Amino acid sequence: MEPLNSKKNEIKNEIKLEIILSYMLIAGVIVSLSLMIIGIILFYINTGNLNISRSPQMFIRGQNFFHFIYEQLQGQKLQSQSVSFIVAGTVILMLTPFIRVVASLIYFAAAKDLKYVFITFIVLAILTISLSLH
Repeated sequence: MEPLNSKKNEIKNEIKLEIILSYMLIAGVIVSLSLMIIGIILFYINTGNLNISRSPQMFIRGQNFFHFIYEQLQGQKLQSQSVSFIVAGTVILMLTPFIRVVASLIYFAAAKDLKYVFITFIVLAILTISLSLH
């Protein structure tokens, strides 16, 4: 009888994890989209048009994605407020799946599920390398 209850609790925990991760992805997309819309509106108010610019401030640049985020947080590459909102939305959109994988890794490690810890760690390593190589 004990193993059956244990299995039910494990299934309930996995369902809770999936719900939490789903809401995390939805929240990331909503916040990202909101920031981008605010940035586009501010850009239109400031410039009077929505023409695409080839100026360097309009592109994510730097040594890699994590360095770019660090520079933005340090304010080393100050941009217009509208572009800052658009960049913040883009960064959040790109980091949302990354954060989901980190949360899954923590969950599987806490559950001592070594198989999924290993698989999730490999996925995290691939994501980290791809963002680092920019």
